[in-house]
Amino acid sequence: MRVFHLLGQSEDHGGILSVIRGLQQATEGAGVEHVVWVRQGYEERRGPSLNYRVTRHLVSDSPSHWELLVGAWRSRVELDALRRAEAFDVLHAHSRGGFLLAWWLAAAGKENVLFTNHSFARRTWMYRAAARSGHFYSVVLTPSMRRHYQLDGGRVRTIPACVADSFFEGSLVTRPGQKQGRIRLVGVGNVVRWKNWHLVVQAMSGLPESLRSKLEFEHWGPVPEDGDAPVYARELEEMTDRLGLRECVRWRGPTREVRGKLEAADWFVLPSTDEPCSVALMESLAMALPVIASASGGNVDLVRPGRTGMLFAPERVEDLTRILEQVAQGRVTLESAAMLRESVWDKRASAVGESYLRLYRELATGGGGQR
Repeated sequence: MRVFHLLGQSEDHGGILSVIRGLQQATEGAGVEHVVWVRQGYEERRGPSLNYRVTRHLVSDSPSHWELLVGAWRSRVELDALRRAEAFDVLHAHSRGGFLLAWWLAAAGKENVLFTNHSFARRTWMYRAAARSGHFYSVVLTPSMRRHYQLDGGRVRTIPACVADSFFEGSLVTRPGQKQGRIRLVGVGNVVRWKNWHLVVQAMSGLPESLRSKLEFEHWGPVPEDGDAPVYARELEEMTDRLGLRECVRWRGPTREVRGKLEAADWFVLPSTDEPCSVALMESLAMALPVIASASGGNVDLVRPGRTGMLFAPERVEDLTRILEQVAQGRVTLESAAMLRESVWDKRASAVGESYLRLYRELATGGGGQR
């Protein structure tokens, strides 16, 4: 079976590509070949390697709705030409541009098209309208996302993002309080404004010096080459300097060794609002690293407050500061390391891959079933 992922990504950084890589590893023994449609100029910078085809027109995301619409419309001709040259059994769309293309293909009524939604979009009506197309099948990542879009029916499935099985192997991370020196907080993810990394800086600044001296925060992740991300990265550096936090807040840049960074930490921090289903968060829990995250989006389905981590009110710096105070004072008691890993056991790539494999087979045979 050959699955063609309609993506249009221009850079290789986490997110959707991490999910596709997980699916590739999980289904490689089932005779599934995954092919990914990316933009011209894309360079693979992470592993394992994927099989690519190149599009000139499809755009994964853009602040310009016009660019997304025109790119998706023009990419139809490219897709037709590509499919005359090689066969694919399933078209699996991702990203906002991929969604528009999938909707048009489904509306044409010739074949089933699958779309996995990786974001909390504001124009929910579009996704409900697409879901009513007879050949359009939707996957959302969490129950919160399903409620957000008000989606229901047999052509809508809830299948989470996935964590490589390797994160569930080996020893568990040593729990906070058992290490010497400062308590180490780590953030992993792109340096983009919606991730709200500035909240961590502001919360650290709000701590009394006696408590701040017990904590340190390190961030690992790339700065995408779009217009705002470099600006935001500079703002974070300037804020860190202005607030005198260089001794306890560090921006480390991209890494290929996410597992090693998590192993060296005591807590994982994710301050973004409406995070869909963070792979890095699930990787942390799989290694028994507790989580501090905003109480929004998929986080509320993944983190059990007071058991596997702590949730703070979205966008509320003072609430994040309160949690950091409790962490610094050693006043947080959670479940065992084994229970933290168990909380995301069903998110491992092998389990998620089985769910997609069943859906791929149904779509490839013209079904889709009722669920």
